[in-house]
Amino acid sequence: MYGRRWWWAAAAVAVVLGAAVGCSEGGDGSGAARKAGDAAATDAATGGTASGGTASGGTGGGGVGGRAPQVLRDGLLTKLRLPVGFTLNTNEVESTTTRAPGGPTRPSPEPLASMPCDDIGVSAFVTRHAPPLEDVAVGLQRSPAEDDVEDLGWFGQESLDRYPPGRAARVIAELRAAALRCAGPVARGDGSDRTERTVTAEPLDVGPLGGGLLLRTADRSDHLGLTWVDRTVVLPVGDDVLLIIQEVVSEQESPDLLRAAGAAVAAYRSALAG
Repeated sequence: MYGRRWWWAAAAVAVVLGAAVGCSEGGDGSGAARKAGDAAATDAATGGTASGGTASGGTGGGGVGGRAPQVLRDGLLTKLRLPVGFTLNTNEVESTTTRAPGGPTRPSPEPLASMPCDDIGVSAFVTRHAPPLEDVAVGLQRSPAEDDVEDLGWFGQESLDRYPPGRAARVIAELRAAALRCAGPVARGDGSDRTERTVTAEPLDVGPLGGGLLLRTADRSDHLGLTWVDRTVVLPVGDDVLLIIQEVVSEQESPDLLRAAGAAVAAYRSALAG
């Protein structure tokens, strides 16, 4: 039932990630380890208090502060840190990708302040229009439940983008301004291909997601009676790193996006703690 959509979404994430060039640490992905990953995400969502810890201070990302892991890819989600039911969607087990954000042979993209509205929600649009010093990414997925015909599963990507000190906060502000500029609704196409697009930016101000932004693009087809949604969570985890969770286009707004974001913050904290 899900074959075509499932294959398309998997291929979309694989294209975004490209060739894998390194590995993160991880184990065998056992059920116990994944439950531990869910517990870590719960701790992150409660400021570290759900399992008996204490809330930490600091700025952005639920108190992560201004530090970054010595090796940026160590802050990404791994098999041991995933929420229950999630897997890594990569070319190799535990592999991650470092994408060069630019180069002398590539034309400079338009900055966020003036990027085309149609680019909001496109794969890796934040990294493309606000090129970081360093960028690492990993694909994520949750398979549909076999006994639930309404469950379409979930696909997405986590990125960590490292910027010069202070730049990450400006990127958040520029994203908010771009969403306001492109809010719409705007008609696209004509006839049976006509859709209407709206863009919203919602502040995230709870627990580890505090200081972040939830960007949402919705393309409504009156002809088909369907709405396709792209959502992206952008979180400052310190003064110079943005944690980005971007989901593949979906017909339903799944709680999996925020589950992945909470787990990603917990994984980043764990990498900082060593």
